[in-house]
Amino acid sequence: MKYRSPQKSSDDDQRITTLDKIRMLRRDEVQIILIIPIAFFIFYIYRSYFKRKWSENLSATLTFGSDIVEGGDTVLKEVISNRKRLGIPFLEVRFQVGKGLEVENGQNVTVSDRTNITDIFSLRHYEKITRTLPVHGARRGYYEVLSTSLVGYDMIGAVEHYALRDQNTSLYVYPMVLPNDRFDVSFSKMLGDVVTRRFLQEDVFTFRGIRDYTTQDTVSSINWKASAASAGLKVNLHDPTSSQEIVLLLNVEDPSVLYDSELLEDSIRLVMSLTTFFISKHIPVRLISNARDIISGDEIEENSGNSDDHRRRIAMDLARIDLTRDVRPMSEILLDRVIPKARLGSSQSDVTYMLISSCQRDDIIRAAGELADINGSLIWLSPLTPSMEVRVPEGRIQFHKVKHE
Repeated sequence: MKYRSPQKSSDDDQRITTLDKIRMLRRDEVQIILIIPIAFFIFYIYRSYFKRKWSENLSATLTFGSDIVEGGDTVLKEVISNRKRLGIPFLEVRFQVGKGLEVENGQNVTVSDRTNITDIFSLRHYEKITRTLPVHGARRGYYEVLSTSLVGYDMIGAVEHYALRDQNTSLYVYPMVLPNDRFDVSFSKMLGDVVTRRFLQEDVFTFRGIRDYTTQDTVSSINWKASAASAGLKVNLHDPTSSQEIVLLLNVEDPSVLYDSELLEDSIRLVMSLTTFFISKHIPVRLISNARDIISGDEIEENSGNSDDHRRRIAMDLARIDLTRDVRPMSEILLDRVIPKARLGSSQSDVTYMLISSCQRDDIIRAAGELADINGSLIWLSPLTPSMEVRVPEGRIQFHKVKHE
């Protein structure tokens, strides 16, 4: 039996330990080498699956709040729903609105006459997110959102995936009513003669409502059934027998080569002001204009009416006016459509024509003068800047300047 020295035994143990470490390192290297392709394979499977499935059962719905008057506020509600097991780590919702509408989410980028809106979400599986964005109606107009672009990103976020969702939401921003201090005379005084031209006799066949009885009412006007159901006497309200009508003629032709575009906006606001005033007095209003509808492209026109619904229809027409379109000369509309009808009804004194126009070209003045001669009068309301002079001669036409600020 050979004798083994302690030193030699120690060297052998150290060699064995070193071999074990080498084997462990090689095993770790093999594991690392195997993990890398496995990780790439798993990532490839995930990315391929995400690419195919991310937009499935993913919906985005946009809805505006109630219609507003320019300068007012409403909301835009976004409802994003992910009805599947796959989550979406990053989702961009992109859409466009008209430049006059301000959507407050801090990521607006204005491009030309449109504003791009981008909102960012992170959706887990089977999750729905509702977000409400404040909206400010800075300018009159009709605003639509017809589609939404969805951009999805996986966990790495290096690749963009696109999808479109149709939308059908719209918002009316109605023109505001001009304050009285914008007129060179009192608004009520200027239109007082028009209102007082109505006949005072009431038509018993046109029922309008019920009010409290006064000592000036006749016994025959008492509504006994309504009186029995209330604490006091009630009488019927009837519309006047007069068929008086206001015809508003809105001209949106350029007033000069260089002009403030807000002059035309003031003309539109003025029509809204007149419509509101006369319908509040139960006087029928008709609208004729050379302005074009942004939806149909047709010239704006509304038949006569004096209801709240009629006022709203005119407000919608005015909101949809597209001032970027070419228009026919207003003199042509007066000569072809308005004056022939005025001649047919020249014996009637219950129609008042009101021309709203900042443009004072000679052809419009001549056509307006002819209409004034046939009808007996014509009121011309003209939004003008302080530097613009009045070219309409005094006499046949009652000209009133509207201050433009």
